[in-house]
Amino acid sequence: MSFTHLHVSTAFSAHYGVSWPEELAAAAAADGATALACTDRDGLYGTVKHLKACMAAGLDAIVGVDLAVFDDDGDLRTQLGGRVVVLAHGHNNGAGYRALCRLISDAHARTTGKAQGAVPVAVTRAELASRTLDPETLQPVLTVLIGPDSDVGRAMGGRRYLRPRTLFKRWLDAMPPGTLAAEVVSQLSPPGEPLSTAHAVRMLKLAAEHGVPAVLSNAVRYVAEDGAATADVLDSARTLKSLPELSAAPLLQPNGQGWLKSAARMLELAKEIIHAAGYGTADLKRLLAQTEALADRCRMDPVADMGWKQPVVPEASVIGIAGDALAELTLRCEAGIGRRFPGISGQREQQMRTRLKHELRIIDSLGFASYFLTVAEVSRMILAMGVRAAARGSGASSLVNYLIDISQVNPLQHDLIFERFLSRDRATLPDIDIDVESAERHNVYRKIFERFGAERVTLMSMQNGYRARGAVRDAGLALGMDDGEVGEIAKQLWRFSARHFREALVEKPELKEFADRVEQRGFSENQQLDLLVDLTERLDRLPRHISMHPCGVILGDATLLDRTPVQPSGLGLPMSQFDKHDMDPMGMLKLDVLGVRMQSAMAFAVREVIRLHPSKAEVVAAGAHQAGPDGTGPDYIAEDGRIDLNAVPLDDEPTFELIRSTHTLGCFQIESPGQRELIGKMAPREFNDLIIDISLFRPGPMKSDMVRPFLEHRHGFAPEVYPHPDLKPVLKETHGVTVFHEQILKTFDVMTGCGLARADEFRRALGNDVLEAKVEEFFRKEARARNYSPEVVDKVWGTLKAFGSFGFCKAHGAAFAVPTYQSAWLKAHHPEAFLAGLWEHDPGMYPKRLLVAEARRLGIPILPLDINRSQAEYRVERVESGPDRGKLGIRLSLNGIFGLSAAELKRIVAGQPYDSLADLRARSRLSRPSIQRLAQLGAFDTLHRASGGAANRADLVQHLQKLQARPHRKGVEVIEGQLALPLGDMELKNLKAVLPAPSMVDNVRAELDLMAVDVSEHLMTSHRPLLDRLGVTTADKLLGLRNGTEVLVAGVRVATQTPPMRGGRRVVFISVDDGTGCVDSVFFHEAQEQSGSLLFGTRLLLIRGTTRRTGPRGISISASMAWDLSRPETLPFPVAAPGAPAYPGPELPVPLPGPLDGISRNLAITGLGG
Repeated sequence: MSFTHLHVSTAFSAHYGVSWPEELAAAAAADGATALACTDRDGLYGTVKHLKACMAAGLDAIVGVDLAVFDDDGDLRTQLGGRVVVLAHGHNNGAGYRALCRLISDAHARTTGKAQGAVPVAVTRAELASRTLDPETLQPVLTVLIGPDSDVGRAMGGRRYLRPRTLFKRWLDAMPPGTLAAEVVSQLSPPGEPLSTAHAVRMLKLAAEHGVPAVLSNAVRYVAEDGAATADVLDSARTLKSLPELSAAPLLQPNGQGWLKSAARMLELAKEIIHAAGYGTADLKRLLAQTEALADRCRMDPVADMGWKQPVVPEASVIGIAGDALAELTLRCEAGIGRRFPGISGQREQQMRTRLKHELRIIDSLGFASYFLTVAEVSRMILAMGVRAAARGSGASSLVNYLIDISQVNPLQHDLIFERFLSRDRATLPDIDIDVESAERHNVYRKIFERFGAERVTLMSMQNGYRARGAVRDAGLALGMDDGEVGEIAKQLWRFSARHFREALVEKPELKEFADRVEQRGFSENQQLDLLVDLTERLDRLPRHISMHPCGVILGDATLLDRTPVQPSGLGLPMSQFDKHDMDPMGMLKLDVLGVRMQSAMAFAVREVIRLHPSKAEVVAAGAHQAGPDGTGPDYIAEDGRIDLNAVPLDDEPTFELIRSTHTLGCFQIESPGQRELIGKMAPREFNDLIIDISLFRPGPMKSDMVRPFLEHRHGFAPEVYPHPDLKPVLKETHGVTVFHEQILKTFDVMTGCGLARADEFRRALGNDVLEAKVEEFFRKEARARNYSPEVVDKVWGTLKAFGSFGFCKAHGAAFAVPTYQSAWLKAHHPEAFLAGLWEHDPGMYPKRLLVAEARRLGIPILPLDINRSQAEYRVERVESGPDRGKLGIRLSLNGIFGLSAAELKRIVAGQPYDSLADLRARSRLSRPSIQRLAQLGAFDTLHRASGGAANRADLVQHLQKLQARPHRKGVEVIEGQLALPLGDMELKNLKAVLPAPSMVDNVRAELDLMAVDVSEHLMTSHRPLLDRLGVTTADKLLGLRNGTEVLVAGVRVATQTPPMRGGRRVVFISVDDGTGCVDSVFFHEAQEQSGSLLFGTRLLLIRGTTRRTGPRGISISASMAWDLSRPETLPFPVAAPGAPAYPGPELPVPLPGPLDGISRNLAITGLGG
């Protein structure tokens, strides 16, 4: 006997299901089942994985959903009438699957996609009934299971008999004939409780009484019994109640019986239910037969019903093409040749046209011409919006993409391989990525929907799984632990999987204190901590919630919404319930439109240059650009001063000089400590060097130790070595070292003759134990057949195996190198505008305050907040007075102030300029706290100076604080955003001078509190005496030291990284900012042991170590120990004279004064500490 489970929740039922589709399918197949259902809550989130798992296990897939139903007697927005399971019928050309997709979309249609104030995901009976019949044949295509969690099942508690019958009758009246079944479930709960045998009996009898078929189910939540504890924790997370609270409700599972039971156990369960009902053998057979009959109706044909691996592209007519799409694509490519390759002829033209014909043949054979034209239309539309855009990823390998303006990378110039992007042998669909300005991404999405219609476009979703920190917090909630204690534990869990929590307790020095508490199991508290570890590990990777993918847009034809359910995203636009792993199996073509902050920053910088220098001559002078042949300036600068970054020559020496200097903070892709070290060693001199640099700084080359030999060969420290002369043309570009995916493909092709398309499939198989073995067998056999020696074959296979699955596509590197170069070019020629763009859009890995410090290093004046000059954006201004007169500086933005609302900001800017504080108050209607914040930050200082009054900023702040403390008058109507009480005399000239002017430390403290940026001076400046006493070396002095010099460095943590290393042991990189520059330090295992919990939790660090010279301009610290700078009693002060204190007395700034008194919250806000 086999049994088919019809109600199964996978792990993709967030905060409910426990087991993965693959586990469930394997267990069902092992028990002899022939089919298995997936009925996730609220959607088809796990359906594609379930379908794939069933096909792999030899099962037929059944798909459905567990949906809430609105109570007909209550508020249709809030009152739910239980849940039902809806199963789609199969083998009907997709009618059942289409109806299921549309029904789920109906259930989500009332929701907003936002957590707060959301309407429940649910349908009415009428909506459900309307989807159960095929509109063409009027035959049932959906079956609704009325089970223990339905309104009928919930009404069966106690001795109520009439209510369940009334509700069941309501279902019968509402639903078309043949679309209902009763779900009979017993999880052996005590009699009278839900999921008991008694409840199952009542449901069985109710079905018989009304002539409705009954089916047996176990309402599965996990694959085996031990999943029950995990399900309890998920219940706690879903309801935000601890396990004791759930037990008291009672809302906990009555026992751990919700698992995928074997056919034999389900038979025994059926017998128990039939016996308790007083029925006989015939009734037993009927129950089981009805179950299998429904299962047979619901078996899906993956291709005919769900479109498995059947690509669907937008109709050509949608983009205005009446004829053949390939002919149109060919015409556009021909037009692009004259624009992209002016004057091309001879052999170069022949090579280019041969490549073009090759690409078009493949595109035609796959039927993707209209897809390329659609993406070209999207790209054209984005550029027409005035938004910066750049192709990214393997799509840059296509000459077609280059000719029709999707990509700005010439694949012929960089020897990129089309087969890395698309081929007849590829099992995956094309994936074209376009980077746009992050500030415009949502507008771009809306424009795509507007252009193609919501029936052909939807956003892609992503599943957000539990990581260590989230898992420990929810496990702590389940155990009823104190939030603060759990939060402190979570802070120490740095970048490891939740399933490795117990392993991390042994290996991670920063967890030693917590590990010691866990090991003391004799105390009840420590037993609880031990349980916390176990529960945390159970939650690893389980989905927590679905969200909008950061870039995926799905494009299809008019049937798209028959192929995927949609729900509102947080943006309000429809979002598919399928993630990126579901795209290829479901034949869905996606376009990645990624919002890149650096694109926004560069666009902002270019606009600032034009605003400041509205002519070509002014831009040329300001940026020290070389004049063109006619002496008027380069072609990439228009007469109105507009700079075309895509036309900037890629051989600008000042740009490469900046890159080689390693002063690349803020530059795309090359600002991290590791990258700054690599470019310092590599010393790039041409654009291709940037491609190589970006491709080298990846897990594959680093783990495979490719960086060291590359640098040695590049600089002539070691001779270039090639495994075989045939591979020299493949590896010459990178001095004999394999760096790119394309080199992997060419190596396969050269040594086996397999062709580039098949070679890419082989590359994709590397890293898969089963497939890799087959690839190795093929490679060795074919290479030996071509007379390559065993030694050569062994050596080359070792490289392929180590690197192939982790390497980097050269097309990716080339695409990334473009904005890398452009950002460095802007920093070299227009640093003020570039940094203003960085401050405005925060594109990099560092907090804004480090970029402010970079402006100081470059000598760029930082102009303070000014109520009449500061805008909603950072602005570049010419300094009008003082020692910096005539320089370009950056004016702080009002938008950076915490607590200032968008409406207040808009009113301030609209009302500028103001002639007094009273004028500001009257016209901007600011709240008292906002006026006080502006006063603390000195935004009124210019008004004060203009008034000629004697009072200073401190006097005004004190005056405002006193007014703030006054109670509001009763009966005074207050308009939102207005002051509730007159502020009295607001004329600054009438305020008395009582207090001393704020010190620099006071100003910095206010800036950190209210903006998280230290503007007046660096926050470490006031601690310089302490650091000098300690003998600290500043960042700007390090380059003058020899390699191996022991030093102390100190500063504010600005970045923490733990990249993959070849040996597998963790290495921690910490960067600190001391006001003169950034100091990068590396903590190997011994230093981690010494530093313990300071590695990740401490914001202000003192680090001891030795210098590591990493090139002419590169230096870092190999750390041996770290201290918390805010705990002076622990610091390593020099040995004091006998009788003197071990650390400074009160005459020195201990405890550390000023900004350090209260910056923890502010540093946390800005993410300092990684």
